[in-house]
Amino acid sequence: MKKNLAEINVRPAATPRKVRKPIGLALQGGGSWGAYTWGVLDVLLASRSISIAQFSGTSAGAINAAIVASALAKGSAAQARKSLRAFWLRVADPALADLARKIWGPAERSLRQSFGAWLLSSGAMTPYNSNPLGINPLRDAIEAHVDIDAIRSKASPALFVTVTNVKTGLPRVIANDAMSIDALLASACVPELFQAVELDGEQYWDGGYCGNPTLWPMIHSGLADDLIVVQLAPEFAEVPTDGLGIRRRVGEIIFNSSLVAEMQAITAMRALAERNADTSHLLAVRMHRIGPPRDELHAQGSPSERSRAWLKLLQAEGRIAGRRFLSAHGADIGVRETLDLAKAYSDGHKPKMRVPVKEGPQDIDKVPLPANAESRLPRTAESGDRFHKTGGAPASASSIRGRVKAGTRRRSSKST
Repeated sequence: MKKNLAEINVRPAATPRKVRKPIGLALQGGGSWGAYTWGVLDVLLASRSISIAQFSGTSAGAINAAIVASALAKGSAAQARKSLRAFWLRVADPALADLARKIWGPAERSLRQSFGAWLLSSGAMTPYNSNPLGINPLRDAIEAHVDIDAIRSKASPALFVTVTNVKTGLPRVIANDAMSIDALLASACVPELFQAVELDGEQYWDGGYCGNPTLWPMIHSGLADDLIVVQLAPEFAEVPTDGLGIRRRVGEIIFNSSLVAEMQAITAMRALAERNADTSHLLAVRMHRIGPPRDELHAQGSPSERSRAWLKLLQAEGRIAGRRFLSAHGADIGVRETLDLAKAYSDGHKPKMRVPVKEGPQDIDKVPLPANAESRLPRTAESGDRFHKTGGAPASASSIRGRVKAGTRRRSSKST
């Protein structure tokens, strides 16, 4: 018996799986304020609309990033959330706090009073005489929740961790292949509390002095065009009048200055690229921001506070901030930038510059090139360039003229 077509059960077409949009996360450091980032990450990891392709982190931001990266390398966002929770609750463990007090004594109490105060104090006590064995309570906590082999595997998101070379004062960015527990400890090495951490024969301190966090590796990698900064440093603050408040604010400014400088550099290079009709990748990158925490939180807490109630409060605030961001800007990811860099990282006062008018041809294309111009130009760019890892000799006539003009200016200035 033939069935009527209307009676035939037709299996509905499968709903196409929604493609997750790749993002990069730039995580600031700031001691216990990293629990705020824990809350943000908890929300982002639960989202089905995004995937984390890369991290850049410093200090607590580096540790948070490493915990998540090692879990994601094993294919488990759920495990990443569990590991973050376990790590931060372990940091809040009274036994860990008691151990810190025994190791650091007066130093630990000073840090509790004010991170900036102890950072800038000039007391005789150092970690070399108060903690001669170099014990770091964070080591066991990190080792329990970070799988270095997983981070070094191809399945891991890209991870960039910043440390500061004690001798040179320059930043070093450590990527997946060179990642280690010591690298993470170096990135969180506050020099008043911990002895410098040795990596490859060099001594390193907290990466926050030079990059908190460092953005250029994520921009250069091209793994994600949407970069989200999780900022912990307060954007505004009342002008302090007491000594403790002054020192604390100085510390906040110091550890946020590298991010401000890098954001200003990105803004300037974008403007230059637009004027020259350039196709710079900086124009394709879309910047976003979550945070900083509410001013009231900064007024009532400090980077050294490790009570469970305080860390859970910060985590809850981070979750609220993460949900608000996804609600307001989740649809903008992959489409448009939601962070106004010029407004957020510039005070709006531009200096008036007097540019002298020079005699002779003003059009660079009309300046004749010396016969041996190309041979005098370097073949590779400096490896330390902030936005381009490698480069070569200029290929176009205009770029050659630009290099020659720059050299001519230097020579003429010397001759005068």
